[in-house]
Amino acid sequence: MIAVVGATGNTGRAVVKELKALGQNPVCVVRNPDKAREVLGADAKIAVAELADRAALEKALQGVESVFVVTGHNPGMVEQQNNVLDAALKAGAKYLVRVGGGRAVAVADSESVVGRGHYAIEQRLRGSGIGWVILRPGLFMQNVLAQAASIKNDSKLVMPYPKDFPLALTDVRDTGAVGARILLDPAPHAGKVYEFTGTTTNYGDFAEVFSQVLGRKITYLGVTVEQNEQAMKARNMPDWLVAHLVTIAKLGNAGAFSNENTKPIRDIVKRAPLTTRQFVEDHKALFA
Repeated sequence: MIAVVGATGNTGRAVVKELKALGQNPVCVVRNPDKAREVLGADAKIAVAELADRAALEKALQGVESVFVVTGHNPGMVEQQNNVLDAALKAGAKYLVRVGGGRAVAVADSESVVGRGHYAIEQRLRGSGIGWVILRPGLFMQNVLAQAASIKNDSKLVMPYPKDFPLALTDVRDTGAVGARILLDPAPHAGKVYEFTGTTTNYGDFAEVFSQVLGRKITYLGVTVEQNEQAMKARNMPDWLVAHLVTIAKLGNAGAFSNENTKPIRDIVKRAPLTTRQFVEDHKALFA
């Protein structure tokens, strides 16, 4: 049996959808059962557990062999994911697959509490005795969903990168596709780290794709990391989240997300990665 912890988020939802398409009905470990049924379907197999509640997690993971873990970025993620790991071990699970940060992000001395969290979680995971697999997808295309209002109302895409700066963007649905197939047969993947991305593009080209699909000119506006930081602070975003997104933008502008690696997607999923055009077409209603 397979469990997906964090099943209602973008990535978790993609894993569940892929598993269902592959004939599986995973246990979806969630906090909010109503939201879960809304986004995962009325037939979803749901177990309710807060990530801070070890006993509830143990109950949810009873009889599960493989666990997929993805949690939202937050300062408590180390405790949350260690709780999942402890509950998985107690329940007798043999494998744990997690979505980690990129190799430049998940470091002990990261300026971001999220980056430090990824590093601490993975150090513990590697020494736990469970069969672990770590996925490191590139910068997500889904980050532009935060720009939906700007694209819809102002016909502008605003990001902290120069217009033609190369970035290997990844659709979370490719992460879901990779993760689901590993969960089906985890043994050959145990102890491996998979770094993967979509094909290289840039935000100028991404804006052009929006223009073509939406049938109107979408202008790309590249701002500096500092301008982006001020804009986030003006929206009263939490300090830890601003610091994390600034860290990501600094690393990205230094080339951390520019190296294309589509091979794991092609090898494991047996298809090419999703393109920015497919992304925009599939989410058109949010931007039109």
